[in-house]
Amino acid sequence: MKRFAVPFAACLCAAVTCAQAQESITAASDVGFAPYSMQSMDGSFEGIDIDVAKGMSKYSGIDIKVIQQPWSTTFAGLAAGKFTAMWSAAAITPERAESMAFIEGYGEAIDSLLIRANGPDITKPDDLKGKTIAINKGSSADKWLTEREKEFGITVARFETSPDAVQAVLSGQADGYMMYQTAAGYASKKNPQLKVSSFVIRKGVPYGYAVRPDNIALRNKLDASLECMKASGELDAIFVKWTGMQPMKGGITNTPQPGYGQPGTKYYEDTPHDMKCSR
Repeated sequence: MKRFAVPFAACLCAAVTCAQAQESITAASDVGFAPYSMQSMDGSFEGIDIDVAKGMSKYSGIDIKVIQQPWSTTFAGLAAGKFTAMWSAAAITPERAESMAFIEGYGEAIDSLLIRANGPDITKPDDLKGKTIAINKGSSADKWLTEREKEFGITVARFETSPDAVQAVLSGQADGYMMYQTAAGYASKKNPQLKVSSFVIRKGVPYGYAVRPDNIALRNKLDASLECMKASGELDAIFVKWTGMQPMKGGITNTPQPGYGQPGTKYYEDTPHDMKCSR
């Protein structure tokens, strides 16, 4: 009698069903935008967005593989199908929502300035006059500052990556780097030569991940898994782990949104559903 060796993995799949393990997506992240996405000493990725991807993978059954992608080319890469999802803390603006199907937001885009610790604080728009402000090319801060460049009397310096913008501040090439307040706080804790300005811009805009509009079914699965992380307190815990700051109770980080997607955006679906959060 002939005997056939059956691989252990095949046996395991037969016992537990491989359907979930077979579904996999690539998610592009701006690695280097701390504390959202960074490269650790061993070469692996870590940060808020990486931990969220792991949690959503468990709830959705989808293997979310995070890859590195420069921020300035992320939207074009998503549209061209180079990867499945945009996995950075992108401000959910009407313009972006025209061409991307956003998952509901997971944080609020509050901007501040990362500045040199031995320099004067920046507390108001008048303090910006004559200064060079670094930004990530194509970011919401890029648009916001560009519209006010003449009004504030500033020079906007655009960089492809966050580490390059931080280095510009450290070297004196720029007087400040406009970025999310959470990211600025993390950077200042890691480097005593930096501090966060008192000047804060709160635009009331959430940030979140997105897929292409032809992938709504995937968006809905991911959205449902993020809701589970909000309801369980896991998302709050991730922010505390990386920033030391407790998200505001009742805010977007711990309050699941109705329907699928970010309410008010083009591809939002007002479809009632119950949360099913088995892992």
